[in-house]
Amino acid sequence: MNRRLEIMESAPISKALAYLGLPTIIGLSVTGFYQLAVSFFVAKMGTQAMGAISIVYPLILIMPGIGLLFGNGGAAYMAELLGAGEKEKAETVLASTAFYCVLFSVMTQLLLPVMPALLVSMGASPGVLPLAVEYGQILVISFLFHIPSVCMNNLVRAEGNASLSMISQMTGAVLNVALTPIFLFGFGWGIRGAAASAAVAQFTAFCILAQYYLRGKSYLKLDFRKVRFQWWIVEPVLKIGVPLLCISLFQSISMTAANIAAAPYGDAVVAGLGIANRVIGMTTLAVTGFSRGYQTFISYCYGAGRPERIRQATKTAYLWGMLGGFAIAAVQIGFSGGIVSAFSGDAEVIAVGVQALIAGSLLFFTYGFQSMATVYLLCIRYSKSGFLFSIFRQGLAFLPLLFLFDRLFGVTGILYTQAVADLATTALLLLFLGVTKRSRTAALAQAAKLAA
Repeated sequence: MNRRLEIMESAPISKALAYLGLPTIIGLSVTGFYQLAVSFFVAKMGTQAMGAISIVYPLILIMPGIGLLFGNGGAAYMAELLGAGEKEKAETVLASTAFYCVLFSVMTQLLLPVMPALLVSMGASPGVLPLAVEYGQILVISFLFHIPSVCMNNLVRAEGNASLSMISQMTGAVLNVALTPIFLFGFGWGIRGAAASAAVAQFTAFCILAQYYLRGKSYLKLDFRKVRFQWWIVEPVLKIGVPLLCISLFQSISMTAANIAAAPYGDAVVAGLGIANRVIGMTTLAVTGFSRGYQTFISYCYGAGRPERIRQATKTAYLWGMLGGFAIAAVQIGFSGGIVSAFSGDAEVIAVGVQALIAGSLLFFTYGFQSMATVYLLCIRYSKSGFLFSIFRQGLAFLPLLFLFDRLFGVTGILYTQAVADLATTALLLLFLGVTKRSRTAALAQAAKLAA
């Protein structure tokens, strides 16, 4: 058996979760850091430039989110097949999901001619729109390799190679941070330089991942002759991938909705809210990174028929996720002034950004539990429940609350919407897990019998 698969098969739970989760946490956290670093440099161009990248930011989440759909869905299914000893089927899923992702990345180029109208609909003011269009158009072109890169980052993790995913993400992040000030100020490209540096970094990350498969270094071989458009591949990928995509989708929708709600209060409010959202978005990536490692592990154990390892891993994941969330929230609240001031010197922007960062961090510790519980439900084939909770936090809870709180409390209501949405999501999850405990135990026992 491959050494990486042996870790998922028989290593102690904490060691296996750390092996799979830590590289992904580091990789995604560094990715989030470079997004903040870009914001820091762009903020030097003024409030309107900061507002422009805040408007475009939801696109940066949702379009690569398609890579997450195929990557996460494909990785979970491949790990399950590897747990069941079905290597040939896993290679068919690998080829098919990678091809689907490349096909979609080409289709994203249809956004280019409608970019101005799209950004206006996302809340861009007349002062922000020209800069947002310049920034957005280059990023859309970069989706040609960014989306496949996101997909492959997840697919390599299915065979336990979380380290390669980390290396590609860190290389891209370091390159982006290094190139952004050069392109932005050295070459005088302005906000287009920020987008161009991101494109170069994403292409580099794509090449690192592509060579892993093209040079035959992977345990699962990527052969596009194995591509199939068959339901036995598509259904499991979509059942896990779509809900995880919806998390990114509704993060984008909720940010756009918050930007639109904040727009009547002025560009400074939009910019301050955007800074807070980007900081929280970066730290959310750390929790997400651990949940992806946890996802790979329990998918493998589900395919192998190991319910006890799933139960032990889930308890550990809940604990680690919440402790990590506490630590992150403490830093964001305790150093909110310094964090926001690093991105803007405008007093009004800082005031809004500090309040938004504190408000969004109050119940951040619950996000670790929410994320692990949603992944758990999806990977044990509770697809409908997992889908519900994937859209609840930023969709079914956040959007109605935003509409209500904006009208009742104005800017303050907008800023505190996330905390109330987190409270509602956590309460509903705890209730659901309590009610379904027996049925979930029986389902895992049945899966173990089938695997045997």
